[in-house]
Amino acid sequence: MSPLWRDEVAILVAPHKIALARRIRGVKPLVGSATELSVPGQFGDFRPTLSRLAEVLAEPIWQEASARIVVADPWARYGIVPWPNLRLDTAGRISHARYVLAENYGDVVNEWNVALEDAPPGRSYVACAMPAQLREGLEEILAGARLKLQSLQPQLIVAFNAWRQRLPPDDAWFVSLDDGSLAAVHLSQGAWDRVHMTRLSQDWSIELERLRTFGRLSRTSGDGVRMLVDAPAWMRAMHKGGEDFEWLRAEGDDGPSHELALLQRVYA
Repeated sequence: MSPLWRDEVAILVAPHKIALARRIRGVKPLVGSATELSVPGQFGDFRPTLSRLAEVLAEPIWQEASARIVVADPWARYGIVPWPNLRLDTAGRISHARYVLAENYGDVVNEWNVALEDAPPGRSYVACAMPAQLREGLEEILAGARLKLQSLQPQLIVAFNAWRQRLPPDDAWFVSLDDGSLAAVHLSQGAWDRVHMTRLSQDWSIELERLRTFGRLSRTSGDGVRMLVDAPAWMRAMHKGGEDFEWLRAEGDDGPSHELALLQRVYA
């Protein structure tokens, strides 16, 4: 079968859940099967998620296709890397980025895989690190299901790219919220210049107040600063947005779950 006509399976892996959607290729591609499942376990341990994914991918309905994987933000680390003064090859740039990430997150990222934004020369660029064992585990599971890895992206990147056309190019915050995590990036001249990440508590009323405060602080840091937030419908239902921040909504986004909607954005 030609790779152009191969079905694709989009997979979200997160601390307490997985979601899968199979896209049937053809003249008019459409989503065939879709499911989401909870995963018991500790927030930072990805082994239960990998074990549950292996069980699901044993079902023939998910096998023999290309795979696009979205990794939840709690398992990713981001940094803004200044352009080096010296001319560096790819390996040198990755080493430089790893040093910048280690300054923010410690030595834990030394053994993680690091990917770099393809930025023009002379401009700062985004670096993203993920646990090497997570990728290795995913590749092993995919091979067992005869799935070919097409792409592996963190949730923040997928969400940002999906909303890029709706975001102001300058002096604005984009926030990606999910159950247990917040990731925010500040835009300056169309590029990221700051990244903020935090773990959320189970009390959404407290976190909502923190989000409002973040929005107010963003506004006081400059004239006309906007904060646009991508979040599940159940979070949006508790607050309509307003002066502090704005919810991002897509047509029909109250239909599928936030996880399955995110997987649909992989193909946007």
